[in-house]
Amino acid sequence: MKLKAIALDLDGTLLTSDKKISETNREVLKELNRRGVKIFLVTGRTYLATKPYALDLDAGGVVIAYNGAKVVDYENDRVIFELPLEADHVKELIRISKRLGVPLNLYQNNEWYVEDSSRREVIRYGSERNMIPIERDFYDFDDYKMTKTVFLGTDEEPETLERVHREVKKALGNNVYTAKSTDILYEVLNKEVNKGLVLKRVLKTYGISPEECVAFGDATNDIEMLRAVKYGVAMGNATREVKASVDYVTDTNDNNGVAKFLKKYFFDRD
Repeated sequence: MKLKAIALDLDGTLLTSDKKISETNREVLKELNRRGVKIFLVTGRTYLATKPYALDLDAGGVVIAYNGAKVVDYENDRVIFELPLEADHVKELIRISKRLGVPLNLYQNNEWYVEDSSRREVIRYGSERNMIPIERDFYDFDDYKMTKTVFLGTDEEPETLERVHREVKKALGNNVYTAKSTDILYEVLNKEVNKGLVLKRVLKTYGISPEECVAFGDATNDIEMLRAVKYGVAMGNATREVKASVDYVTDTNDNNGVAKFLKKYFFDRD
């Protein structure tokens, strides 16, 4: 069947370790786009942190940001879809953050809020994404509906996020969607949101079936997306859980894994 769409996670997938799109990946994607293939960036990143990469590829269409919680037409910044986390759930996550002493990111209206911008976890997160947080008292919001929330862990204490996971599940159960986008990031969103669900929704608006789409990812928050389409591809640097969930594995993000798979299976096929 003819390929009509490509869905791409960013960090650890399309982007190299220095957060760039390699020239090889860019050339292959632009050529496929010229042939009529839609390209969708599907990421846990904020919309504003994703938009420059969409502009770089010049693919047209939409960005699926915040793990699917917000879909935006990046050519005019029009929000097409947004499903925030319920206010009561956010308030419970704030209580868990304070009780465990684990920093929490809140996202609302394309702004990133933290309570203590001097925390090393916050500084690292911001520097890796070229973002600056807004420091705010988490008990001082008028509206507690949030696009996404993220608990920040550390490499030195990986068990911290396991404690967070147990507390979140104990308090909220299946009323929220949770995923680890990296070993040090634990994300909590509306239960109706994940990359797979929202990607299928977007594909449908373009008249594209999941059987006509290939998706690439490396982390557990990509699994639903990889399983939602016919060609789900794990990167060579993906976790074992991700690799075990798909039929295809390509090279690493630093070795043009996206381009290599597309050239092998689709580049010369009409």
